[in-house]
Amino acid sequence: MNFRRIHLLWIDRDAVVGQPISLLMVLIVAGIITTLLCLSIPYLMKESQIQNVEGEIDRILIEATNMFEYADNGSLRTISVEFPSSLRFVVFGQFPRNGTNEPTNLTLDENTANNYYYVMDDGTVHPFHSNARFSNHNMTQMALFHSGAYDITLELCQQEGKTYLTMQ
Repeated sequence: MNFRRIHLLWIDRDAVVGQPISLLMVLIVAGIITTLLCLSIPYLMKESQIQNVEGEIDRILIEATNMFEYADNGSLRTISVEFPSSLRFVVFGQFPRNGTNEPTNLTLDENTANNYYYVMDDGTVHPFHSNARFSNHNMTQMALFHSGAYDITLELCQQEGKTYLTMQ
């Protein structure tokens, strides 16, 4: 082979010499895309679990808000919910005070009765605010639920001029 012929092989992109470089580039790009997809799977699973928890809480809140705004005193409504196992606990009627630890003092505080929050197994705390005030069935404590299935009975009650939604 003469020098001119070898030189043409290096310049010609369709030549056999150019193919390994193109294939290497395709493999590198495909590897990067696959790695990014694999790294995003745990995040997507976590988001899916959060959406499941928030969907169940929203079912409660929609009914609670409607009852708080429009129902008469003593109105009852039962809602079936199932909190996934990725939920550590959910509290209605208190704002998180001790981080990711389950509250030990369940005494109802009227200043925080319209707050709720949930804690996931990974330790993330998600606090929220509602128009409705929440309490347990005898209006002395907040309502606390763990993962699992519940038939929650909401009742609209008044105590000392304040309206509460009791949960049992």
